[in-house]
Parts: sequence; C-alpha cells; structure tokens
Amino acid sequence: AAKIRLCILASPHLRHERALPLTFHLLAPHAVPHVRFVNPAMVVLTVTHEAIDRLAKLFRQMRAPSNLGALNLPLEIILMIATHLDKCALVSLALTCQSLYGLWERRGLSLTLAEKETLLLLLEKDTPVLYYCHYCTKLHRWHGRWRRSIAPWYEESLLCKRSLDKHLYLPLTCHIPYYYARLVMNRHFYGSKHSLPLHVLNERARSCTHSDGVVSSATQHVRIFNDQLLVLSVISLTHLRGDSVSLRSHVDSYGHSVCEHLTLSQGCPNSVPIQLSELAEKGNEPSKFMACGPAFGSCTFCLTDYSINITWQGARKGYNIEVVVHRGLGDCRTPFNWHWRTISTRDSAEELRSEHSPDYRPGSIRDQWNKAEGIAEITDGEWRRAI
Repeated sequence: AAKIRLCILASPHLRHERALPLTFHLLAPHAVPHVRFVNPAMVVLTVTHEAIDRLAKLFRQMRAPSNLGALNLPLEIILMIATHLDKCALVSLALTCQSLYGLWERRGLSLTLAEKETLLLLLEKDTPVLYYCHYCTKLHRWHGRWRRSIAPWYEESLLCKRSLDKHLYLPLTCHIPYYYARLVMNRHFYGSKHSLPLHVLNERARSCTHSDGVVSSATQHVRIFNDQLLVLSVISLTHLRGDSVSLRSHVDSYGHSVCEHLTLSQGCPNSVPIQLSELAEKGNEPSKFMACGPAFGSCTFCLTDYSINITWQGARKGYNIEVVVHRGLGDCRTPFNWHWRTISTRDSAEELRSEHSPDYRPGSIRDQWNKAEGIAEITDGEWRRAI
C-alpha cells in the first residue's frame, strides 16, 4: 500500500498549535477495486477547517461575558491574578464558576492533607449550609432540625460519628457538642446567612425532683465576647422538706459537675475531679453545710470560674445551694486547640491556664461575661484556685 503523510492541526487547545504528521494508508487498486480514491488536499482542508472552528468556539466561550461579578475581567488579567495565588486559593477560585473551572489544570495540581484542610475551610466560609469536620477532613451538611435546640436532635443526620468524641458534656450542667459550637461561631465570623443562631445553645431551666426529695435545677446561657464563646450555667439544689441529711447525701453522691476537674460531689481526694471546698464536710456535724456566699473560685486547668452561695432558709426549707459557673470555650475553630481540649477532657497533664496566657487569671472569664452584659465592674471578693 502506498503511504501519504499529511499534516493537520492535532489539538484544539490553546497551548498546542504545532502540526503533527498523520499517516494515511491507501490500498493498491487491485486489492479493493471498488474503493474510491480521496483527494489528500481535500482531507487537509476539511480537517484543518474543523480544528479552526473548534479553536474559535473555545475562544468565544472564554471571552464571552459571564456572571463573574468582580472577576468579569479579560482572560489575561484573570490568568495574571492566578499566578499570584497559592494552590488552595487557586482551586477555590476555579470552583467559583464554570468559566474559571475550565482554565484549571487539574492533572498537574495535587494537595497535601494540610492544603486540603485549608481549601475546605475556604469552601466552608463560602457555603453557609456546610461545616468542616476535623475528624474525617470533609465538608458535611448540617441538619435543619439543629436550629431548634441541642437535644434531642444533635445526633440526627450526623455523618461523622467520630465527632461525638469531643463533646463538652457535663451531666445536668452543660452540654455542647463541638460541631454545634463551631456552627454558632461560623455565624459570628461569616455572617447571619451561615449556620446556627446563638440561642440554640441556651437551655431553659430544667428542674427535677428526685426520689430522696431533693429538687435540682440547671440553666445554660451563652454569649460571644471578643470572638470567644462564653457559657453561663446556674445550678440550684434544695430539699422539699428541708432535710439537710438527705440533701448532704444527695450532693455527695450525685452532685453536678462544675467542670471536668471540679465537682459538687465527693469526687476523688487525690485526683481530679475534686469536690468544692465549700461543700466538703467540716466539723462535728458532717451532715450539715457551712453557710457562705458568695465565695469565688476557679479551676487551675481549664477556663472555668465559679461562685457558690449556701444559704439557710429556716427549719422548714433547710439549705439552698446555688452555684454559678462561667466557662470560656475559645473561638471553637478546632476541637484540638488548648481551650476545647481542657474544657472537654480530664487530662491533668495539660498546660495550666495561667501558663497558657497571663490574661487567664482567676475570675477573668466571669469578668468577660460581665463586660458582654455591659457590666464594667471587676469581680468582688477573694478569688482562689480550687486545685
């Protein structure tokens, strides 16, 4: 068979304008007598015309007006901007619209795990219905029912069950899953179209009458001050018939937690959590309490301040115990930072609050809460470290 080598434009892409050889095999006339000979010049003309049409169409698409907003610029300017972007910003830019996505050279761009996290955080900021999960390095859609309250919806449609590991969970006192805190702070940082409103973390007064006659109640309120999430819990304990012995037994056995390191119950004498000294048994009448208040204290490990009031209401009502707890959760940008780790886990090997920052003196979280409420006064009374 005779060979005729022709040159056509082999690629319609912008960066490849060189001609490549194309080989045609023409069989001898005696082999296939009914095959009509094709003029090679016509082949060149037809193929070249098709390639030019594709190139022209591509140029028209790239230069056609598109809904790019502030980026509705000439192609050369966009490419010039792209040369100054890092990988994560470049991918984020390419994903903004179809026109820019076509310019992204996907095959030559790979991201490390840290770069992938940075990219997903950028996309989270631009996508109100999604939140970033630090455990599986993915973006998840949050459930609409989470707008109502924390319980009982907090596990519904939770795509990553590993995120349940880092909850702030103090039974009957304070319950805030990390991803709830993140969504609330996303709204604070990124705007009202994002995520969850602050009030979903508020818990109305929960009151319970126990079989031993003790009545306990707890409320939870939240504030944001200086880009930090603050939590206020108020705990109250009394007895229906003023029975001090039953109240003492209940507190020592089932007392609420102040934080992972402090508790109202007897706790552990040589390790955390330990009992508040104001509630510890004293003197010859261990069944009773020592009236006090308000007495102030703070945790040595985490950002928890508290005040306690123990009042005698007479023989009919007995003692009333009220504990006000202020907690600082930080900016909630990751469950692995110092603020969230110390408030949600019981690791006494963590860096102490005074070592982490001189601003975290005893009483500082209570003062921040007061400032958020418009109260300028500094905490009155003697602050002491509970541990």
